[in-house]
Parts: sequence; C-alpha cells; structure tokens
Amino acid sequence: MSSLFLTNCLLIICALYLAGRSYKQGESRDHTASMVISLSAAFIACAAAGNILLQSPDQDTQTLKRILDNLAYYAAIPLIASAMVDSAWKYEWSRAAWGRWLLALFALFELCRRSEVGIEYSQIMAALSAGAILISALRLQALACKVAGTLAAVTLAISLLVYSPTSLIPDQQDAGFFATGLSVFLILIGATIPKTNRSNA
Repeated sequence: MSSLFLTNCLLIICALYLAGRSYKQGESRDHTASMVISLSAAFIACAAAGNILLQSPDQDTQTLKRILDNLAYYAAIPLIASAMVDSAWKYEWSRAAWGRWLLALFALFELCRRSEVGIEYSQIMAALSAGAILISALRLQALACKVAGTLAAVTLAISLLVYSPTSLIPDQQDAGFFATGLSVFLILIGATIPKTNRSNA
C-alpha cells in the first residue's frame, strides 16, 4: 500500500469530517458561509478520491481527474478563505452572491489558463487565500481560535506554495506532503470555523 494512497485516504477523511461538521453548523444556524465550507470540503474529498480511483491513462479518465483537481484547488480553497472572511466580518453574503463568486472563480481560472499564466494564478491565489484566512483569524477573540486559524493559514501556504504541483520551488513538489498538509489545514479550519460566529469581535 503506497504512501500516496494513505495520504489521500487521510485527506478524504479530514475533508468529510469538515464537510459534516460545517454542514451541521450551517443547518442549525442558517449560516451560509458554513454551508459553503461544507461544499468546498466535499470538493476536496472528491478530488482526493479521484487521485485514488482514476488511475487509467486514457484521456477521458485523466480529463475527469483534472476537472476534480481544478474544482478542489481553484474553487474550494478560495471559497473556504472567503467563508472565513465572511464569518470574521459578519458580512452574511447571500447564496446568490456565493454562486456568483463561484462562477467568477471558474471564469478567472479559465481566463488565466487560456492566457498561459495558470501557474502564476495558482501561486497568487494560494497566497491570497492564506492571507485572507490569517487576517480573518486575527479578528477572533478566543486565543484557541486565533491559533487554529493562524496555523491553518501557515499550513495552507506551505502546502500550496512548497509541495503542490504549482510550487514556487519545483524541486520540493511532493504529492504526499501536499495531501498531508491539506489534511492538517482542514482539521485546523474545523477547529476555527465552528467558533467563528461566537468568537469574533
């Protein structure tokens, strides 16, 4: 059993844990941002499952795998960061606004991909997402929430900018470390998000 298989299984477990926890909070509090995090975590779980199951070299299978990866890393992660901002500043964006933001993320990614600046877009989005999570975490009053949010931002930045396929340091790319880092990130978000509504200023 390969280490990559195990790290993707861990990522699926952590993503489903966050999805379930956020869904319960969103349903009980009618909190749209929590539902967005739940959906985003589900996207990441699907991408991790695709890395395990979609091993066929044929074009259709690889296209599906790429779609799942793009959904997770170019939509789900920015959405999680946006949900942190929404919760920390109590914006309470509507579902329609979230839908438009998701479409904007898809359009922006496709525009950058066609312009052959996809890697640069990935790196910039990674930095912006980590920064948004960090700033949002600093608005929380509870020390435990601040620490969890800060660690989540740092973990995300390292995972995306060092170990991901779009790493700033290509020699350091490592799919196993990348999946493990995202797993830790999701657990830390799970520790932060359920307390955001109660703990921000």
